[in-house]
Amino acid sequence: MIKVSAAIASSEYSELSSEEQVHILQVQQIILEAMALGGEAHGVISRLCQLEEQLLPNSVGTVMLLDKNRQALNVYAAPSIPADSASRLNGLRPGPHAGSCGNAVYSCQPQFVQNTFTDERWRDLRHLAHDFNLCSCWSMPVFSAQGEVVGSFALSSFEHRQPAPFHRKLLEIGAALVGIALERKQSEASLKLFEQVFKGSEEGILITDALTDILYVNQALCRLMGFAEEDVIGRQPRIFSSGRHAPGFYEDMWRQLASAGHWRGEIWNRRRNGEIFPEWLNITAVRNDDGVISHYIGIFSDLSERKHAEQRISFLSTHDALTGLPNRQQFRERFAALLRQAAATGADAALVTLDIDHFKLLNDSLGHAAGDSLLVEVAKRITACAEVDIACRQGGDEFLLGMMLEDGQALESRLQKLQELVAMPILLDGRPLSLSCSLGVARCPRDGDHVDALTPRAGKARDAAKAMGRNVWCFYEPHMDGNSLEHLSLSHELREAIGAGQLVLHYQPQVDLASGRLIGAEALVRWRHPSRGMMSPAAFIPLAEQTGAIVPLGEWVLAEACRQAAAWQAAGLPPLMVAVNLSAVQLRRGNIEDTIARALADSGLESRWLEIELTESALLHDMERMPALIARLKALGLRLSIDDFGTGYSSLAYLKQFRVDSLKIDQSFVRDMASDSDAAAIVTAIVQMGHTLNLFTIAEGVEDQAVLDSLRATGCDAVQGYHYSRPLPAGEFAVLLAAWPVRD
Repeated sequence: MIKVSAAIASSEYSELSSEEQVHILQVQQIILEAMALGGEAHGVISRLCQLEEQLLPNSVGTVMLLDKNRQALNVYAAPSIPADSASRLNGLRPGPHAGSCGNAVYSCQPQFVQNTFTDERWRDLRHLAHDFNLCSCWSMPVFSAQGEVVGSFALSSFEHRQPAPFHRKLLEIGAALVGIALERKQSEASLKLFEQVFKGSEEGILITDALTDILYVNQALCRLMGFAEEDVIGRQPRIFSSGRHAPGFYEDMWRQLASAGHWRGEIWNRRRNGEIFPEWLNITAVRNDDGVISHYIGIFSDLSERKHAEQRISFLSTHDALTGLPNRQQFRERFAALLRQAAATGADAALVTLDIDHFKLLNDSLGHAAGDSLLVEVAKRITACAEVDIACRQGGDEFLLGMMLEDGQALESRLQKLQELVAMPILLDGRPLSLSCSLGVARCPRDGDHVDALTPRAGKARDAAKAMGRNVWCFYEPHMDGNSLEHLSLSHELREAIGAGQLVLHYQPQVDLASGRLIGAEALVRWRHPSRGMMSPAAFIPLAEQTGAIVPLGEWVLAEACRQAAAWQAAGLPPLMVAVNLSAVQLRRGNIEDTIARALADSGLESRWLEIELTESALLHDMERMPALIARLKALGLRLSIDDFGTGYSSLAYLKQFRVDSLKIDQSFVRDMASDSDAAAIVTAIVQMGHTLNLFTIAEGVEDQAVLDSLRATGCDAVQGYHYSRPLPAGEFAVLLAAWPVRD
């Protein structure tokens, strides 16, 4: 059997997270499956190196083997290292100063070197560490079936790092699989060799004869199914059948096994206790020398945790993680349905905004954990309130409520009942605490006929209620739009500003999380108002979208961003991706393809250096037209990303329809993830979902090291935020670009 020393086996699966266990099992499954299908040893081991490199970014995997005289090590597989560079490692003699690999073979023990530039174990190879910028190197000895050291398996990194339990287990499994692959190369009895591996596998494995009578099962399968070994030997796999699949399902499975020699897919099976559960099943047909099927090998993986995670992701995409209430997008859809129902029955409807009075003071005094508990309790009371038809948490301590109305008096009594429910004492750490709330009400159709019109008016009514002393409700009245004349004046000034040179772009760097190198910049517009001073986009972009001025403003931003990116390149600065936001109004009203093509042509910028950011709401506005528009934009050769991801519908269905390149995680989740486990869970779920769909992930709003560390743990690809730099004028950004390494 393959030898694994006590030191190597010190990393137990119990130390790993479920996600880390899944990664390791996936690597093991892929390699075992490749060997079962007759993969050539060098190719299998090279594939193993690549798989483990993916799980340790910014690293390279290497397998070195002793020569026939067992005197020197030579590179056997190093798929990510150029051949001429790898050859410089050949002839390495094991010893106490011969690097991590030479030491692993010399001592027969794992070697984890955090700093190759200073560690004495790398004294004889220091020049190679500097030449290749190998900052750290972890190596495991590889043993033969007879327990002899035959070589080493190593992961070398371009940054100083120590292995976590996950990395140790990764190396341990890698070294064992390398030994197995090498032994298989010399062995004709491959089934017997696999049996040794199966005993230690964390996946359930069974082997049947050609008639599908079970010959062998490993302990992992016994644990998975709840059967003892003697209960299943000699029987057929149908004892695990759940009864959920029609006969045609199994007919298709056997038909594919007969024609292709393998089948893989999701299947529902039954444990001995009757529990039905989902699993991933790989079946491989094994043929003898005459080409006749002699055995079947089945590998089983429990998908219960994965299914739970998918359900959690689905829930988080449509609900508020803290309170469990529907998110804003879900509220929009449900409120629209409520309005249709009201119109059909001749009833009215109301949109109510609810704020907890003095919540910030409570939150600061009692702590954020207590504040979260208060929000959860208020959400429960709102949900239990028969007077409320639909509800969502808008953000912070603000809730949106929808109500079907019969008459005005009924509405007032419902509002009073709602306030009474919120005011009931809440026990917090054994102490009663009383709350109050302020309500703002906008009615349909009097104050508007859709959620976008009613929400801001309900907000103004709520602000009026707060101004009246709080703990009251207030109905929207037209006089609350007291800034209408100012709004009109500012709208006129904005249209003039576009042609008067008052707009300016600032650029915020986007940074690769693994290497720390610059990968791009987001272009952000500012308005240098002659009397109001520098205005942020939050002060005028909503106005531009309401008045249609966003179309010429957006054209200017596109043209200026492309021109500036091309100018930086012409000045000899490294080429850099520049990201520009597009609004839903631009997509609906402007000929956006022509606008982008003209901006690229006028500036001379290659389309590959332009990224267009679209919001989820913009994509979902016109689902019939949008996929074709996205396809035309992609045909221009630019990149597309979804901005503020997670704040809208966040549907896997629409992600499959739109061929976007990246997801930009909204800063409202990112900023709290170091202190809020729910926010961290949302970010982790988005990153995992993005990577599953081969999408690049970037987090915005990164303001401190704690958040950065949390993001690095999720595997997020890139970040931007004040932790690295505020948005800079073009001149200042050019200085930064000249000094900051740019990713190739």
